[in-house]
Amino acid sequence: MTWLKLIPAWAWALLLGLLLVAGQQIRVSLLQTELETERQARLDDAGKLGACRTTRTTLLGQVIEQNGALAELRAAEQERAARVRDVQQQAEGRAQQADQQAQLVLQERTPAGVDACAAASQAFDDELRRERGQ
Repeated sequence: MTWLKLIPAWAWALLLGLLLVAGQQIRVSLLQTELETERQARLDDAGKLGACRTTRTTLLGQVIEQNGALAELRAAEQERAARVRDVQQQAEGRAQQADQQAQLVLQERTPAGVDACAAASQAFDDELRRERGQ
């Protein structure tokens, strides 16, 4: 241990300082590597976030387009339903008129002594003339 006394105190201080500087340099180097890794991870995350936002915008546009198409289909369906109701009411009205006319024909009485076939034929001819407005 006496050989340690041969080295001056300033050399020990210098050696200790060099060891501290070397330790700090190693620590800084490791932290810089870690910082670069984290920076790259954040850049990757930012790229993924940008891609997600682009996809979201695209999907939102498609949803808006589909909602518009659905609204058009609903409007067309309502229009068709209204037309069907109108046509059905008209058909029911015509059917009711035809039924009333048929009831009138059935209620007509054949005079006694007249041929039933000839009377029926005459009744149908009269009904056709009424339908045609003659």
